[in-house]
Amino acid sequence: MNAVVRRATAADAELLSALNADVQAIHAQALPFRFKPPGPETFPPSSAAALIANSNNLVFVAEIDGAEAGYAYAEVVRRAETLSAYAHELIYLHHISVRPQFRRRGAGQGLIEAERAAGRELGIVLLTLDVWSFNDGALEFFRRQGLAPYNTRLWSRQASDTSGSKD
Repeated sequence: MNAVVRRATAADAELLSALNADVQAIHAQALPFRFKPPGPETFPPSSAAALIANSNNLVFVAEIDGAEAGYAYAEVVRRAETLSAYAHELIYLHHISVRPQFRRRGAGQGLIEAERAAGRELGIVLLTLDVWSFNDGALEFFRRQGLAPYNTRLWSRQASDTSGSKD
């Protein structure tokens, strides 16, 4: 069955907090010096509620067979013209998380399309995001959604630094 995607409401704050645990775990496992393991403090319902309430945010929930499968949170970004760059607008995808049992069933694709459609309603056609280089599954997924690299961020950590402060 195809995913059903809807706009998140204030009543979804606890749900988003719970859905975030899957993606938080991926990041914490790959970069434990940088990301905390999922827990009540890593994305509490109050933080999710604040995201949903902000009119510059586009927050959606995907359901499959009546079960909550994932969510996406993006921000409408409007940049003024500067001396070196033209003014532009974009939809910046901050979070996307789909529960493992619902992956490859249309939830992620539905969430991306919902973000794009919301952007088009605002006259914004550019969707952008960051993805960690260790996350091959996410990289492959985003490529299948028609996204392509346009910027590369590099880092260097001192061998003795385990705090993660050198990023």
